[in-house]
This record gives sequence, C-alpha cells and structure tokens, in this order.
Amino acid sequence: MKKSKMLHRIAAALLAGTMMMAMGTTVFAEGNEPRNVTITKEITKDANDYAPATTFGFQITSGSPVEASKGQDAIYAGPAGGAYFEEGAGEITSAPGASDIGQTTTTVGTTTISIDASKFTAPGIYRYNVSEVAGTYEGITYSTETKYFDVYVNSSKEVYAYTFTDATATDGKDDGVFTNDYTDIHDVTITKQVTGNQGDKSKAFNFTIDASGADGEKFYVTYGDGETVTLGADEDAKIITLKDGQSATIHGLSVTDTYSVEEADYTSDGYTTTVDGAKSGTISEDKTVTFTNEKNASTPTGIMMNVAPYVLMVAVAAVLAVVFLRRKNNFEN
Repeated sequence: MKKSKMLHRIAAALLAGTMMMAMGTTVFAEGNEPRNVTITKEITKDANDYAPATTFGFQITSGSPVEASKGQDAIYAGPAGGAYFEEGAGEITSAPGASDIGQTTTTVGTTTISIDASKFTAPGIYRYNVSEVAGTYEGITYSTETKYFDVYVNSSKEVYAYTFTDATATDGKDDGVFTNDYTDIHDVTITKQVTGNQGDKSKAFNFTIDASGADGEKFYVTYGDGETVTLGADEDAKIITLKDGQSATIHGLSVTDTYSVEEADYTSDGYTTTVDGAKSGTISEDKTVTFTNEKNASTPTGIMMNVAPYVLMVAVAAVLAVVFLRRKNNFEN
C-alpha cells in the first residue's frame, strides 16, 4: 500500500515537472518546426482614408541572453549576421490603393528575414531583437514594439527552427505583425446653402476642389448623394456639384497637407456669395467651410410706389365724378 502511494507521488511529481518545463520551453514536433521569417506591416485608420504613401524601415540586433532556470532553456545572444535582411528587404513600402477605402485595418506589405546558418557554431537557442525604425510621416504613430526572433540550432549545428516569440503569450508565439496608427489626420467639409426669395434650392452649383501632400499621397472625397472622387498623387483638381443642404468632405489631411476649394461665379445669375471659413490652406483639426448663395428680387411694393400718385389721381377723379353725377341727378329731379 505504501509502495503504491509512493509510486503515485513520484508520478505526480514527474507530471508536474514536465508541465513546468513545457511552460518555459518551446517544443517542436518532428517535421512541424516553425519557420516564420515574415514581417507584416499593418495600419489602423479611418474607413474613408487611404493608406499613407511612405516606407517603413526595420532593424535586427542581437538579443539579450537568458540564463537557464527551472522551466526555462538558456537563450544566447544571436551572433552578428545570423539573422539579417537582404539588400532592400529591411523596408516595406506602403502605397495607397482603392482597397484601402472601407477598411479600418489594412496590410500594406510584408518582408522577410534571412538566416545564415554558418554563423551558428554551437547548438542552442539564439535570440535577436526586431524593431521598427521610427519615421517622420505626418499623422502616423509608429510602433515602438520590439519583437523576439529566436533561431534554434541542433547538436549537428543545423538550424532547424526559427520564429517570433512572445514571452507573454501562453503559447509563446508571435505573428510578426507591426501595427502603426494612422488616425492623427483630419477632414475638411464644404457645405452649400442657398437663401433669398429667388434662391433656387434645386440648382447644382459647381465647385473646384484640390488637395496635395507627400509624393504619392491620395485623398478620398465624398460628396452630394454618395458620389466620390480622389485627389492628390497624379490626380488633377476635380469639379463637383452641390445643391442646397449638400456637402463634400476631403478626408485624411495631415497638418502639412494642403487643400483648396473654389465655387464658380454665379453673379450673372443674380447670386451674392459669402464664405464662412478658409477656402484654402492647412488644418490641424476637422474644419467646415460654408458657401452661402443668396438671391433676392425686388418686391411689387417698389412698383406700387412709382405709380401710386397716378393711381391716387384717378381715384380722386372717380370720386369727384360720382359726386358730380349724383348732384346733377338731384338737381334735375
């Protein structure tokens, strides 16, 4: 009986030890070793904004060694050149495209890490740090995350596995995705109002709009009853139409991007135009520019004032005629 209890205790202890080791050590099944060398760049943004036109850079440095402990294998600093970028591979270029619209998260590109097995001269786990190089593109909040990239070398000095590692994840895995926020940009909205007793609220008024920014940058415009156009990059200024109560919005302007809007001249149609807001320039927050077209016609009161003396004379003459005729009739009778 005592022997049986002792065996159960030993088995339980071995199981617990095995579980602890599994928690601290990544185990790879034969033929199922991870070989992820892909870095992915994602952008979070507003649905009506294009992705930025820029290049994201990355760097690889040797990681810090980790001493072996209970449940933790020893990790060595990766030798120089063991994990590296081929020429040009350390960058991901983002180019705005039609598929960006409607998406709040978009993948702008990927790149890969290369492995030089000759740099590893002893078995073990070798760690590298992979991070993004902070850029200066307006409106982007760059990732400050450092990811671990571990290379596994067996007793034959062969590299048999390599992967991104997340020490905080329960499975120890990381997907190699770097995410940047691109929401520190703004919109300018153009609104149309028609006033006056002769203002035609069904009339479509022409506007010329334009926006420009960094090379290749694009700006999405929504206007009217669901129409859209694109500005920037190689696009020319666009002519759009707005009726009373309608608006147009130029999306995705950073503090250095410029916009301009100009309404056609309708003075020959009798309209007087006033503008509330800047018709061109830059913005550091959402702005609205309101164009009001007013048209009034002279009221009939003016006409009556011109003919009133003559009308009065006729009226007086008519009254005198009636009085005269009545007196004449009375005299004859």
